[in-house]
Amino acid sequence: MRRLAAILTVLTVAVVGASVPRGYVEAAAQSGNWSVGACGDDEGNTHNSWWGHQERVCELRTTTIKLGGQWLGVKSQNGGIEIAGEDRGDVQIEARVQAWAGSESEARNILKQVTIDTSGDRVRDDGPHSHWSNNGYGVNYRIRVPRRLAVELKSENGGIDIAHLDGDIHFDTTNGGVGLNDLAGDVHGSTVNGGLDIVLTGDRWRGRGLNAETTNGGVTLKIPNHYAAHLETATVNGGVSVNFPVTIQGDIKNRLNTDLNGGGPTIHAETTNGAIDIERAGGGE
Repeated sequence: MRRLAAILTVLTVAVVGASVPRGYVEAAAQSGNWSVGACGDDEGNTHNSWWGHQERVCELRTTTIKLGGQWLGVKSQNGGIEIAGEDRGDVQIEARVQAWAGSESEARNILKQVTIDTSGDRVRDDGPHSHWSNNGYGVNYRIRVPRRLAVELKSENGGIDIAHLDGDIHFDTTNGGVGLNDLAGDVHGSTVNGGLDIVLTGDRWRGRGLNAETTNGGVTLKIPNHYAAHLETATVNGGVSVNFPVTIQGDIKNRLNTDLNGGGPTIHAETTNGAIDIERAGGGE
């Protein structure tokens, strides 16, 4: 979750609109058998933002749900998403909910208005919204799911990390880096402001392939020894470096299109503004 906390210190969402009755929002925030505890080091911290003094409060909400199908959608309004596949049949959700304002009492009032809905095989948060203010909230998700699952992940201001999943995987974030580790299936998505950190495993891709893009950020691609794939990488403003021998035709200054070990499903990773580094996974030769 290294990318997630950093985004929350820069981008905030503020309070506008009519308030919700206090008793109602407390019940809504804890519906669906949520357990609520303290975050620890984020609780009661004081920060300075572009708009001045901020008091921050935080709580950790956890729950376990059953899916109705083989798909899960997650949307974070202001925060990041970390999701990993495990040998399990349910979905475990840990939501780190932060709120900030000019005073601790204001921040706690915002925190009580943040709700998380898990109905319809979707996870999505809601709370007081506006722009350009000292008040706001953010939710960072850490989710554990079955390994064979289709997911659709969207974050407005936060990074996305996906690991150990096999399925139809789509991701999209505006401000945040993306980490992809040990995946299979049909994986595609993009970020606008953030790098791509991709770790391949095994000896070839299992499934249709990988298509990942960023506009402003570098790409790091780690490939195991003897990995078979059709590799495509490109950058407009930046170079391409490969730290192991590959057979190519032409100049690889800004683009690489080649078959590794006889070829296989396509691994496509590109950026507009950033360098591309291709390495051996684990540093092997």
